[in-house]
Amino acid sequence: MLGIITGTSLIQEEFEGRKETVRTEYGNADIFVGDTAVFLPRHGVAMDTPPHRINYLANISALKKSGVDGVVCVCSTGSLKMELVPGTMVVPDDYINFGRYVTFYDSEIRYTVPSLDERLRNRIVKASRGREKGVYVQTHGPRFETKAEIAVLRQYADIVGMTMANEATLCSEIGIPVAALCTVDNYANGVSPQELSYETIIENVKKNRDAVRDAIRRLIG
Repeated sequence: MLGIITGTSLIQEEFEGRKETVRTEYGNADIFVGDTAVFLPRHGVAMDTPPHRINYLANISALKKSGVDGVVCVCSTGSLKMELVPGTMVVPDDYINFGRYVTFYDSEIRYTVPSLDERLRNRIVKASRGREKGVYVQTHGPRFETKAEIAVLRQYADIVGMTMANEATLCSEIGIPVAALCTVDNYANGVSPQELSYETIIENVKKNRDAVRDAIRRLIG
């Protein structure tokens, strides 16, 4: 059974499942348990937790306790390349983390080689018909990046977001295969002549919702 982490209202609106609160040593996390997948809203059921305050440790621990055998991170991202237009879906094959580091191993010396699972990536590519290569870079949030920051990041990455790298690293630490489905919902600050605005991003998220829903249905069907 897959665990699906999403930041949209997709869970409540599109997928049936019973709501459960999972208690972990790092805090509680709410999940929705369906017949073929477990859904976890990374920003909380009320969608009111900003990215820099997400309890990643509790979220990933909750998915582990629920028995998932793989995790798919569904992420809204900004494009760092003009050719990656809003509406594109990307299945990253690697990532960079310039955000807030989190780990299960605060109290011991232990090393993990983080990676995105190739078999799960291939399943997502097939289900989404998305772009099968791309580097995701995570920044801290909650603010958007400056134009100068984006000018640096776009030399090394294709899309930018605020959440996925933490989730992928924690899954790697505890041995859960992980991959991501990213929607391009805007051009990052300074990539396009058009000024970046939160309202435009939300509008594009809504436009992309149907495609994400259909991809997830194919993935877990």
